[in-house]
Amino acid sequence: MLNREVSKNLFSHIETARYNVAAWQDAGGTLFMLGREVERGPKNARNPDFGRLVLVEFDAMGNIIRDQVVWKPTGDSLWLEDPRALALPDGSVLIGLTAVLREKRGYKPYPAITRLSRTVWREETLPAITIVERFGPGKNITPIDDHLFLYRPEGEGYSHKLLLFSFDELLARKLQDIEFPRDLPWAMWRIGTALPPLWIEENAALIIFHGITITNGRYVYSLGKGRIDRKDGQLKLTVSSEPILTPDDFVDDHGRSLVSELHPKIRRVVYACGGVVKSDKQDTLSLFVNVGDTATFEVNFALADLMNELW
Repeated sequence: MLNREVSKNLFSHIETARYNVAAWQDAGGTLFMLGREVERGPKNARNPDFGRLVLVEFDAMGNIIRDQVVWKPTGDSLWLEDPRALALPDGSVLIGLTAVLREKRGYKPYPAITRLSRTVWREETLPAITIVERFGPGKNITPIDDHLFLYRPEGEGYSHKLLLFSFDELLARKLQDIEFPRDLPWAMWRIGTALPPLWIEENAALIIFHGITITNGRYVYSLGKGRIDRKDGQLKLTVSSEPILTPDDFVDDHGRSLVSELHPKIRRVVYACGGVVKSDKQDTLSLFVNVGDTATFEVNFALADLMNELW
């Protein structure tokens, strides 16, 4: 069994629901998170859970020292959600987002991109967002480096595939599809990305991804792990068969969920958009896990355990 430490619910003191946080560190190890904030209470399951984006800064002791809304919807035509952040060598932070656009027949998600000019970013609002419509609707856009991105298109045939594309000077170009196994019991219905890959070696990365299966009429989310190898401009994927986290990892001694699910009759959620290898714990991945679409838990994994069977 994979060793892990469920540390804490990071925002248990906040009345609103906060989840699906991106995460990065500055050169000094200060931790930043950018995530969704929505009002608690019953939601219409047919519509997305719309809300704001909040930027949070933590000190070395894990205390919140800045908590700021940096984006909120101004109308009913555009919503932003589920950021994934990648700190780049030049000191900027590349962020992939899902842009949900209102159309005549409802809502459609599209990949979107923005970039913070520096790691320690204290502006009041996010920079301009670029929506990438070339490959059609989709979710889970995840930066790999300063010009490569993964996302899962909504089109037919992409339930277990990701599309890799480059984005340079506002030009998007498809590079390849990356296929996932269809026979994982915990990911039979669909897969998607989590946080950006962790490049353990120059051309080999650890990837955390989510899978969804349908059990007793509900969508059940889990998290798994895999390895990406880069050769001759192409990515090759290998995945482990067992999940690293499931909703059952977040129950008490009586089998009750540690938090209330946002849509308990429809889905059980364990999801992640962010994680970091903290500067003071280089052998540990701190994964920031959305539980129930209402809370964010920090879960620590030994990197050696995550790499087992893949390296």
